[in-house]
Amino acid sequence: MLGSEETTFILTLNPQLRDAFIAEATAEGLTASQVAEALMREYLARRQQARDDEALFQQMVEEGRASMRAGIGIPNEQVEAESAEWCSAILRKA
Repeated sequence: MLGSEETTFILTLNPQLRDAFIAEATAEGLTASQVAEALMREYLARRQQARDDEALFQQMVEEGRASMRAGIGIPNEQVEAESAEWCSAILRKA
């Protein structure tokens, strides 16, 4: 996904935040750049997962709509009734 070429990234931070960040990274035996890169990779992975989740959700919604159009879906009232029954059963066990 990302190449190994390096570049400079300038970031403006509150001095106390910068100092605390560098101190924590150093305490772990890492450079601030190593930690920042790991954080960026984690952020990008979370964003990709969010996009994937949204795409899957949209696909499921469309499949449900297609099912209803084809007359093979479950009516909303039935889903609501089954959900209410399921919730009541859980609350009785609690």
